[in-house]
Amino acid sequence: MEPTSTYEEQAQRVAQAIGLTVKAAFKGDKCPQWEKPCKHQHCDRYRITLRKAGRSISFDWWNSINDIQKGTRPDYYDILSSVSSDAFSPTDPDEVVAEFGEMKPSRAVTIAKFAAKLQAFFTEDELTALGEIR
Repeated sequence: MEPTSTYEEQAQRVAQAIGLTVKAAFKGDKCPQWEKPCKHQHCDRYRITLRKAGRSISFDWWNSINDIQKGTRPDYYDILSSVSSDAFSPTDPDEVVAEFGEMKPSRAVTIAKFAAKLQAFFTEDELTALGEIR
């Protein structure tokens, strides 16, 4: 991906420094698992795969309505800034609710598990680097 902004340049530099590649495969507009029954319009869904040092992690990720209207695909900045935010989320469902507010218990468990998965995938130094993407 060619950098389109200083934010994108910074995200690509961080990814390169930690040996991370980011792939985004378009999957359509499926309703997120936590939104059943589906009551809202949802954006384009992508299957994101992050790879580094022979390891990978994949997850669903939704683009913004603004990007859909502009016909813009997600870039390193879009994805890694989201990943960084999610990686610093609590790994205990009760702490998730305390930080983000009331939600279905299953949603709090999902957020906590995803944060733990990201924290296990990245080293502490890599998480610090990702946290500096602004």
